[in-house]
Amino acid sequence: MSGELNITAGGAVSVDSEAFRAVGVRLESVAEQLSRAGELVGRARHTLVQLAESSRFRLSEIWACAARLQQLAVEATDDATGTQIMADVFELVELRAEQQALAVNQPRAAFALQPRIEALLQAYPQTENMATTLVAGWSTDRFEGLFEQPIDQLLLASGVTYGGLLPIMLSAVISDKVVSATSKGSLPFGASLQGEAPPVHVSESSRKLVDGGPRTLTEALERIPKEDAQIRIEKRTYADGSADFIAYLDGTRSFLSGTEQPWDMGSNWDMYVDQERAASYEATMKALEMAGAEPGDRVDFVAYSQAGMIADHAAMSGPYETKMVVSVGNPVQPSLGADQTLVELRHTDDPVGTALSAGGSFGGTGASDSITITREAAHGLVESSFHAHLFDKYLETAQMADASGDVRIEALQKTLADRDTAVTVEQVDYVAKRP
Repeated sequence: MSGELNITAGGAVSVDSEAFRAVGVRLESVAEQLSRAGELVGRARHTLVQLAESSRFRLSEIWACAARLQQLAVEATDDATGTQIMADVFELVELRAEQQALAVNQPRAAFALQPRIEALLQAYPQTENMATTLVAGWSTDRFEGLFEQPIDQLLLASGVTYGGLLPIMLSAVISDKVVSATSKGSLPFGASLQGEAPPVHVSESSRKLVDGGPRTLTEALERIPKEDAQIRIEKRTYADGSADFIAYLDGTRSFLSGTEQPWDMGSNWDMYVDQERAASYEATMKALEMAGAEPGDRVDFVAYSQAGMIADHAAMSGPYETKMVVSVGNPVQPSLGADQTLVELRHTDDPVGTALSAGGSFGGTGASDSITITREAAHGLVESSFHAHLFDKYLETAQMADASGDVRIEALQKTLADRDTAVTVEQVDYVAKRP
């Protein structure tokens, strides 16, 4: 990879398995039509041979055409078979990831997937080995560049720069230059934050009307607040009077713990290690309520770093209907539903967004149009151990993705444009503090 942009459907799977299977079905149809065409040309030659004037026709060339059509039919059949097998491999990887995510809190649902898994394995015995190889390749690539930096220097840098709690969190998943997929970095289906809501004060800092919503990934990231406000909420009101919301959330603001800043290392610890309600999460919920969002309203999220955990928990167990989460340098991997689109930006050498999340899910998660965008961003710069986690580097990645011409990015841009039909878009910034 080495800095190259990689865009996939998530984890080890490059494309949606059902879409890939549909290609195989179409190839089968093409093979059948080619075969029929070859037969028709062959019959035409046979008919011409019976004519007295047969010498007038180039019968050898007609025969060669018929043979070529039949050969193309065979090749298309082989391609169709190979495509269907790879679709089965992709589906097997996806099902096993989903089964793993369900097993913790919804074991019956996890068990219900087993018959389909067994059917895939019985249909083509090599599916097992192919799926294993696919995941193994992803397991290697997902941390490209992370261990070019000596781990002891990485932990030392995190202790000096990011406060005492982060090296402890990193040490929990980094050992002997191996990142292990711990339960801390993966949110299974049914996961939710526990405990009582901590006290936090939220106040409005600015309010204005803006000319529409974001139409590209870059524009969405650029709306994440970077001044005093940690939360920016856009209320989009449509001609029929209905409204929905987008919450833009920044990452950690203080690398100490127990400060008046809710976006601190203490909130990181609360959500990541203890999986308890954090002050930053509560502040976001209060801000949404102040912006007019009611339970059941659509609220999408664009979130960086710590805020990725806020967005994930809100999407999985919050009071709102979330259809899209744009997650940047997220220290955890959510398990989203089939009707929720997840757009992830992960740098393979990010010690927060990749190491703490164990590289994400090997099978992906969310709707079929979900996208994972990865690249190596720091290129082994020891003097800047957290270079790959910087927001500006992720903004560069978003810009690269928008300019890539990838059909999945173009589909995302179209989705954003199609949604941008609100009569008014009101943008409100909120500042949160612990009392």
